[in-house]
Amino acid sequence: MFVTQEIGSIQRPLWRQKLGVQLDKGVVSSALLWGERLGVREATELVNKSRTGLLQKKAELSEPEKNRIIEISSIYAIRMQEVAGLDRVFNGEQPRTEMYDFLARYVKGVKPAGVLNSFDANYFRKGIVESRVSVMEEGKGFFVEEFEFVRKHTDRVTKPCLTGPYTMADWSYLEHYRTEQEKKGSRGGTMIANARKSAVIDFATEVLNPAVLALSEAGAKVIQIDEPAAATNEGESELFVEALNSSFKGVPKGVERSIHLCYSNYASLFPDLADCVADSYLIEFTNHASPTNFKPEQVDKGTFKALQLFKEYGMKAKIGVGVIDIHSDLIETPQVVRDRILYAARILGDPSLVQVNPDCGLRTRRWNVAFAKLCSMTEGAALARAEFE
Repeated sequence: MFVTQEIGSIQRPLWRQKLGVQLDKGVVSSALLWGERLGVREATELVNKSRTGLLQKKAELSEPEKNRIIEISSIYAIRMQEVAGLDRVFNGEQPRTEMYDFLARYVKGVKPAGVLNSFDANYFRKGIVESRVSVMEEGKGFFVEEFEFVRKHTDRVTKPCLTGPYTMADWSYLEHYRTEQEKKGSRGGTMIANARKSAVIDFATEVLNPAVLALSEAGAKVIQIDEPAAATNEGESELFVEALNSSFKGVPKGVERSIHLCYSNYASLFPDLADCVADSYLIEFTNHASPTNFKPEQVDKGTFKALQLFKEYGMKAKIGVGVIDIHSDLIETPQVVRDRILYAARILGDPSLVQVNPDCGLRTRRWNVAFAKLCSMTEGAALARAEFE
């Protein structure tokens, strides 16, 4: 009950971001301090008394050395989640760039275009789709190797995550698919709608599904698909669900099919979402509530409306309730986390359906803040469990 997990991303430390750049003493020291705090044995490969660590080298780093730094930053992220007490962990997406860009680079038919702002000071390199999309074998290999590396370094459940087909299509320039529709005689809004549908389904069947099946064959027991663009076009909920079902097609029984939704009008996805095959949904809620206390009467009426809809439509999927605000440095108390969890459990009428997570990835927060928030989250989940003992 109340399984705890991070959504995916954790901020990359400066020593990971600035590979090959001479680092100041403060950055180097932080690697050692966090290594000691989290019990990372590999920290001595970065910094040591003999001054032979990877972050202490004066000479230019080789590619294997840079790759090792990335691997060690993944171990730091894994240990952070373990020490915080999470039940499910991943690598904080340390080997990746940005959620769109990292997947796009492994998709045939996508050419990098200009850099766009996504939110705050975060950017992504939008791609132009020049031909029909499909996943590269190199891409499937990357996802499997990434999963196996994490599994090797933890005894917790390893939860890989992938950017979803609807978001990949929505965040791309769909030139190939628009041209195809124009050749068929489509124009205007019809052309755009048909192009979007064709692109979304191809991203699902030719990119996500092969990657998901490769991960399940490698032994993943939980696979998460991230769909921040879910309700961009509220008239496409049927297409959205069709794409998710296609992405999970062929996944064997026993593998949890998970979907992360954030900052969307969830209600607009119903009733179509009731036909989705997903076993769990990780959803943002905290962004709408008071950060310092929890009183149901103070919560915006729409905040937990999606939970009511899951119940009304008889969906028995697990719901990962976002109890941590990733846009604020304020550390939620375990008591506030507990109360949010219990309130969601009351709405669903079954506490066994509730999972616990931040609203979204914690890459927006510095490590000291992210770590404190995760610790508070697991402590709050423990308090919530105690209510049922």
